[in-house]
This record gives sequence, C-alpha cells and structure tokens, in this order.
Amino acid sequence: MIFVSVFLLWIGCFASYLSSSKQRLVKTAYPKGAVVFCTTILLSLAVAGLAEHYGWLVSSLISLLLVMAMWLLLVIVASHIRQRAILVFSLGAVFFPSIFLLGIH
Repeated sequence: MIFVSVFLLWIGCFASYLSSSKQRLVKTAYPKGAVVFCTTILLSLAVAGLAEHYGWLVSSLISLLLVMAMWLLLVIVASHIRQRAILVFSLGAVFFPSIFLLGIH
C-alpha cells in the first residue's frame, strides 16, 4: 500500500503542476478548481494508505516531505524538458516509489 500511496501523491503533484499557467509540458493548463479537488482527494488517500503502515502523524509528515520533494523535482526537471509530459511523469513514477524499495521507510 505504500507504493500506491506514493504513486497517488505523485499523480496529485503532477496534476497540480500541470494546472499552473507557467508550465510548459502541455499546451493548455488544466482547470485549477478540478485539479485542486482531485489533488486534495489523492493526498487524503495517500495519507490514509500510509497510515496503515505508519501512524497518522508520521504518515502526514511523510506525505508533506514527499510533496515538497516532488514539486521541487517537477520544477527542476520540467524546466529542462519541454513538451514531454510523459517523460517527466515516468521519471517521477519510477523515482519516488524506488526510494521505498531501497528500505528508506
């Protein structure tokens, strides 16, 4: 369930990045209202999924840490890779769950 939770966080962060008017991965930004709602739902599901293995406070802090790291990676990577949203999504989808495969949990 940890991998699913991390993947849900990544989807939420990626969608929130694509809703920005300053992004250059897709031609038109996604509607902010729908993305904020979906990101909130995904973040809640991720915290609940992490809470099955950790406590609620620890899972909230892990989610906060991962969201900050994901947004940082998105800003850095997406500024160098333009018009390739699938490549940026794949990088994050492989990188962040791999952290937990290394035993950092």
